[in-house]
Amino acid sequence: MPRPRPRGRGKTRSGSQRMDPEEGTTPPAPEQVACDPSQEESAAPVVEERADTDAVAGEDQGASENEAERTREELERTVTELSIQNEYLKSQIAGAQQLANSAEVGIGSGREDEDDSELVRSLKEQVERLSKEVQEQKQTQKVAEAALEHVNMSYAEADDKVQELTAKLNQAQLKIEKELKERDDKYVELDTKFQRLHKRAKNRIQDIQKEKDDLEARFNEINQKAMETASLQLAAQQELERARHQASDALRAMDAERQQLRTVNNKLRCNFDETRLALEARNNALEKLQQSMLEKEQMLEQIQRSMQSAEEKRHASVSELSAKHRKQLESLEAQLAEVSAERTKASKTIQSLQMVLAEKDSKITGIEAASTGEAARLKATLEEIKGELTHLKDQHEKERQSWEAECESLREKLEALESARFRSEIESAKFRNQLESELSTQNQLLQNKDSDLISAKEEISRLESEFSAYKIRAHALLQRKDAELSAAQNSDVLKAHEEAIREAEKEVAAALEERDEAIQDLQVAQCRHSEEIEARDLGLAELDKKLKNVMKKLDYVTSQFLSEKESWEKKLASVEESWRLKCESMKGQSNGHVEDHLQKNLGEWTLKYEKLKEEHESFRDISDRMIEEKEREIAKLLNANKDLHHSLEAKAAVSKRDNQSPGYVKQDALSIELAEQQILLLARQQAQREEELSQSHRHILALQQEVEDLERENRLHDQQEAMLKAELRNMERSQKREGVDMTYLKNVILKLLETGRWGPCCLWLRCYYSSALTSSINANMASSQMSLPYQLQHCQMVDRHQIHSLEDSHSNTGARCWF
Repeated sequence: MPRPRPRGRGKTRSGSQRMDPEEGTTPPAPEQVACDPSQEESAAPVVEERADTDAVAGEDQGASENEAERTREELERTVTELSIQNEYLKSQIAGAQQLANSAEVGIGSGREDEDDSELVRSLKEQVERLSKEVQEQKQTQKVAEAALEHVNMSYAEADDKVQELTAKLNQAQLKIEKELKERDDKYVELDTKFQRLHKRAKNRIQDIQKEKDDLEARFNEINQKAMETASLQLAAQQELERARHQASDALRAMDAERQQLRTVNNKLRCNFDETRLALEARNNALEKLQQSMLEKEQMLEQIQRSMQSAEEKRHASVSELSAKHRKQLESLEAQLAEVSAERTKASKTIQSLQMVLAEKDSKITGIEAASTGEAARLKATLEEIKGELTHLKDQHEKERQSWEAECESLREKLEALESARFRSEIESAKFRNQLESELSTQNQLLQNKDSDLISAKEEISRLESEFSAYKIRAHALLQRKDAELSAAQNSDVLKAHEEAIREAEKEVAAALEERDEAIQDLQVAQCRHSEEIEARDLGLAELDKKLKNVMKKLDYVTSQFLSEKESWEKKLASVEESWRLKCESMKGQSNGHVEDHLQKNLGEWTLKYEKLKEEHESFRDISDRMIEEKEREIAKLLNANKDLHHSLEAKAAVSKRDNQSPGYVKQDALSIELAEQQILLLARQQAQREEELSQSHRHILALQQEVEDLERENRLHDQQEAMLKAELRNMERSQKREGVDMTYLKNVILKLLETGRWGPCCLWLRCYYSSALTSSINANMASSQMSLPYQLQHCQMVDRHQIHSLEDSHSNTGARCWF
């Protein structure tokens, strides 16, 4: 059968043939007419897809060049042009169908529209080729007419088959029209979806650009914060260096004070040793005095014994003398009777003897009076010596108690100094640990900032890589669309379009799923954002409460500090007045007679007082500065809190308006994190300030303790000075009393010598007094040029002279020696 051949040619050449209106007037076969509109209708969505891909490429270029308005206008123009071309092609397809029914009318319309578009030219080429096929069909018809005679029997069957085929063709045409309508609807839906996706892509690109700008702004802020943290670190390092210098100065001052305390301790130990030696010397002197008292008591006993023996001898001599005188009187009376001639001489001798007896009686009475006076004086001296011994014992006990109290006070002072040194060492160790912890916290903050910077840089690089990957994917998609359009020109256009439609449906389904997921993510993000906002509001409320509490604490601390400052100023004024009065009293008491070590101690105390005053002034300045810094920080915190409230309110309003933008959620989360970090930093700074305040209070307490210790030392010094003055007065009194005792003893000896009773006194002095005492007595008696040996020799010469004179007188009278 010859008819299927031209059908195949029409199918294969329908995309490239051109119709000539002048060739052939016979209408084409019905299969060709059915195939041509389907092919032309399939070419229309290809043009539409090209227009869409061109629009996407133009939009991508416009997004890359930031010319959104121009791209919109161009896209609108291209859409209108493509819609016009689509309508025109539809009209041309209808005209082509009419040409299939009437070739002449279609060829005339093809001539008129030859210059309008290239599609018309292609239709013309198809018409020309169809005319050629018509000619071939004519030839075949001629052959067929010759063969009709043989196929008359089968013509009816063929006619039936043709009717069936025409019915089938009509049904196929109806199905194709339905499919075309459905495809048009699908293409319209796809266009709308593509426009939506394009808008979403634009919005996504704008969001990405905004995120990029935000990230750049964040990066700049982070850089600024890094610079601020670096400056803060430098300031913190400078503060740490200052604190180290202050700590080193404080340690040096503590070392100097420790050395001074050691020197004072050494001096006190020396004083203690000296006092101990003085006590030992006094104990030795007391022992010597006790021995001398025992010796004196023994001497008194011997003197009493000698006095008793002297009284007995005196009574014996008086009785003997009385007996002798009686015998002499008896002999003289006998001799008077016998010797009357020598009466005158006897009377003279009697007178002389009476005179001698009167002298002897006067001597005896003087000796008795002297012995009674000496006994009374010796008793008085014994009582005085006993009183002095009791007084010396009381003084010794008082001195011992005072020295024991001084030793206990010195021990307590040493223990207090050791405890103060231990506390200062503990405080220095705590201060060093605090400085090390502050350094570690600063290093951790710097590391955290570095890690934040690195993460921000990584996020920026990731976003840039994602943006470049998105550009590459968009470019690849455009290239793929171009390749698909170029491949759609092949014979299997319908299958490719069906596959493309299926892929588009799949993409649309995936896009819908992505949209649903995005909506769910947005809902979750909104819920989370609302929860975060509530938590943030709660945190802000807590922070407000904390700030109010901190403000109250700061007000209380400032008021307490001001009250302490006033009390310290009053105490300083009172201490200054007390020191001034003490200095004036010391100056008035000394009156130029203050010793060198007391002057040195006063100089040291004044230097310590000046140092303490300077330290107090410096500490007061530091505390004032700290209060000013804290007030500034509180003002900064209040301003930052207000700014945070304003920014949170603005962000809450923006988040209510744009709930579907995830970028704002990220920004809010980042702002919340930054606010939390700032709050943590502020809390740490507040804790550090509170620790510094506690350290300053501790330093104040330590200074108070030092001032109290200095006052105690000053009181002890005053007590020591008073005790030393009392001891000096006692020594002077004892020296004066020793001089009085020597003058009294000198007067007694002189009185004895004047009365003539020098023998017992001289012997007693020779026997019982030491050479030192005799030398002192000789020195005391040098003024009267009557030393003991001279007085003894003088007494012996007087006795001998009296004895010789008595013997001469008796020998002259012719009587016997009356002695």
